[in-house]
Amino acid sequence: MKDLRSYLIPLLVLLFSVIFGFLIFRQTGYEIDKHFSLQALAFIKNDLFLDPINLPRGDIADYRARQYLFYGPMPAIMLVPTVYIWGKNFPQITLSVISLIVTYISIVALVKKLLGRFTDALWIANFFVFGTVLYFTGLVNISAFIVQTVATMFLVLALLEYFTLRRWFILGVLVAMLGLTRINLYLAAIFFVLEIIRLRNKIPFKLSLVYFIFPIIFSLLLWGVYNHRRFQSVFETGYRYNITLQNWPNVFQMKYGLFSLQYVPTNFYSMLLRGPVPVLETGEGFILQYPYLKADGWGMAIWITSPLFFYLFIMKKEKYTLAAVSTLLVLAIPSLLYFGVGFSQFGYRYSLDFLPFLLLILLPTFKNSLPRFAKILIIFGIVFNFFLIFNTYF
Repeated sequence: MKDLRSYLIPLLVLLFSVIFGFLIFRQTGYEIDKHFSLQALAFIKNDLFLDPINLPRGDIADYRARQYLFYGPMPAIMLVPTVYIWGKNFPQITLSVISLIVTYISIVALVKKLLGRFTDALWIANFFVFGTVLYFTGLVNISAFIVQTVATMFLVLALLEYFTLRRWFILGVLVAMLGLTRINLYLAAIFFVLEIIRLRNKIPFKLSLVYFIFPIIFSLLLWGVYNHRRFQSVFETGYRYNITLQNWPNVFQMKYGLFSLQYVPTNFYSMLLRGPVPVLETGEGFILQYPYLKADGWGMAIWITSPLFFYLFIMKKEKYTLAAVSTLLVLAIPSLLYFGVGFSQFGYRYSLDFLPFLLLILLPTFKNSLPRFAKILIIFGIVFNFFLIFNTYF
């Protein structure tokens, strides 16, 4: 009976989160994006450019009177079978929903492997999927969000593969798919290369490295051919032809270029310091009114959306910690240098690039047990996130 009670609360948290997630999914006011469904249709027609009829309003590259996606091709490739059967109106948000489910199951398996406790694995899976920026990103049909949700799934699957079967070729394929989804995430390969180096006396070092790197190099060649066919350059993804940057210049300002040290303070502030904003009564003065707080569309600090990460201040080391920290820091650099903090988002969504490594660094802290206070933080974070989401966007 005691064992059943230990499962009850995390399962209730799961049920609560799924119900509220369904409400978020149904009530979202965002326009239904079709970027990847349209790109899948283009692939089926043996084209690389989008059909000019009913083009998306933004987030497309306009080059020589043709329109392309600057996102990685993997989400569209994944949609090819369903679009072939049901047509271009097949909802691309299905990718995100499936990614959330796969990520949840994978986190449960990963944590069970590393900590050895299924109930704690449920708690931490609840936290990672429902108590971080991932859930909102996965339930809103914005193509930029879908890319990050799918990429998070591939990264979590790669970590699960590493800590279980550790097949280096499969790991290379997963990282390749990760990079073909979100190109900067090829940098996640650093973790696995560092681990191969650490384990060099226990594994066939050169063979493992070749197995791992080969699929990644092959995917980079595919990226190059894909880019050259569209933009006559192996390095041009089409982002500089993004019509969104031209149509909404007041939101997307690139005063110092696409990447610059000038953007670091802003991104650092949004990632680690920005909190929710007060809801004030109209008129003069400073008087709060219900709901008192709302999410800041320019992002909020990781500690606000995911308070369990406060446990990082008492983190414990594992053999893989150095590789995870090193990779996390490298992955954070492009986001910190990037001109766009993120707009109309919940939390700092670019943290998804390294969030699985942040979780990996956190897990050794709970090696002996998941404290009651940690469970309280998980529940509070999930409930507070839903409060802010509904009072801000719906």
